[in-house]
Amino acid sequence: MPALNQAELVLVHDPLAGDLFWQPVAGALRVRGRTVSVPSLTGAFDAPGPYYPELLDVVARQLAAVPAAPVVLAGHSAAGALLPALRELLTRGHRPPRTVAGTVYVDAPWPHPGRSGLAALQPEQAARLRELAEDGVLPPWDICFAEQDLIDEVPDPVLREQFRAGLPRLPLAYFREPAPSALPDPDPARTAYLRLSPRYEETAMRVEALGHRVLRRTAHHLSPLTDPEGTADALEKLALRFAVRPA
Repeated sequence: MPALNQAELVLVHDPLAGDLFWQPVAGALRVRGRTVSVPSLTGAFDAPGPYYPELLDVVARQLAAVPAAPVVLAGHSAAGALLPALRELLTRGHRPPRTVAGTVYVDAPWPHPGRSGLAALQPEQAARLRELAEDGVLPPWDICFAEQDLIDEVPDPVLREQFRAGLPRLPLAYFREPAPSALPDPDPARTAYLRLSPRYEETAMRVEALGHRVLRRTAHHLSPLTDPEGTADALEKLALRFAVRPA
């Protein structure tokens, strides 16, 4: 069995956020000797749906090209909904099967198995999302940010525009689909939560009450873009707690 420090970190970006999001953190971790994969989810929306199965398949296909070392899955924001089903797919349906040493939810809502993204939102948020759709397609995610909030979180204008340029336009149908039915791993030895921003404190407290490790950073939701070293430190601390053993 490979040593714990050889576990591959798989950083799954929010489908709304684009491919760039995890790249700075991945670079910081690779400098430390970590093997890191950053699957791109953008191709999952090229087909007409259903989208959740395609998102999972896109990640699995990209991981098939790398050595079959144990993995630690980390999902930011809406990617958290994918982690339980991705864990099941990798351990049971992947060829070759992968050992998932642990999962880290990064400033993410707790998974909502069997419920759609719209149903998981507050009614006024869901209504706003429907209003934003044009011909069944939503505008890029940054329209949900006040301009000054986005400037505050990503003050570098070059990085901010790179981030914006990579934001996809997702179909509203994705938010109407039920999330995969797989449940989060209940084992505290294999599940952790990284809270980046105060708006996810309520979720962090809920996860803590379930017995899982929570690591809090005084940062913001997009801090993996702007503070990759600090985010890498936090992921390392959580990943090192996971014992590599069959799921």
